[in-house]
Amino acid sequence: MPDVAQAVAQIKLSVAPVVFLDTCVLLDVVRAPLRNAPENVEAATELLRSATCNPPKVHLVIACPTPTEWNEHIDEAFQDCEKAVKSVDAVSASCFFVGLPALAPMPAELFTLPEHLKTLSKNLLDQSILLDKDANALSRGIDRVINGRKPARRGGQGAKDAVILEHAVSLVDELLVGGFAGLRAFVSSNTGDFAKPNTITIHPEIRTAFDQPRNIHYFASLSAAVNWLKVSGWTP
Repeated sequence: MPDVAQAVAQIKLSVAPVVFLDTCVLLDVVRAPLRNAPENVEAATELLRSATCNPPKVHLVIACPTPTEWNEHIDEAFQDCEKAVKSVDAVSASCFFVGLPALAPMPAELFTLPEHLKTLSKNLLDQSILLDKDANALSRGIDRVINGRKPARRGGQGAKDAVILEHAVSLVDELLVGGFAGLRAFVSSNTGDFAKPNTITIHPEIRTAFDQPRNIHYFASLSAAVNWLKVSGWTP
């Protein structure tokens, strides 16, 4: 598990976009069928393919709480995917009973989709640079928790999100010291903690940490982040 300085050295070997992944967007890959968001599966495959190139075309980065959070919630995400897959045959049967044209039952092999998406999510997790605990990032994260500043909330909630955010900030600061000029994105679908109420626009209490000179761009989905990277000239 590299510390911030080691991660900076690794990234500078190949100047490519840096994409920070929150735990929820990794789980969103598995939940995509239930949430009618196949574009996130497409984006996940593009990011994984680009991250495994030699040299990498993108650097995926996660913070120390993410593997634990992924393990805590992957079973629930898997069940959500199973629910979506099983509903296909229920739609077919329901159409028949009300006199609508019946749909063909889903081929049996497609019931393995949840396992395939879980594997894709896990591969993204494993391919990401996992940042070790950084003292400065932890200190700033605690300050956010104490003061109830987003993504933390009053009462001590959101501590892990605060730690994840501040590790992204620490890494970018060190990259900028070394003259890194690549694109930077932070992706979290947890808009309740990262965005303004009822929007996908970053919350002002976080924006100040992401603005110039760090220039970290926030996105609420993998697909939105990948679309922005492409518009900015990135080729997966």
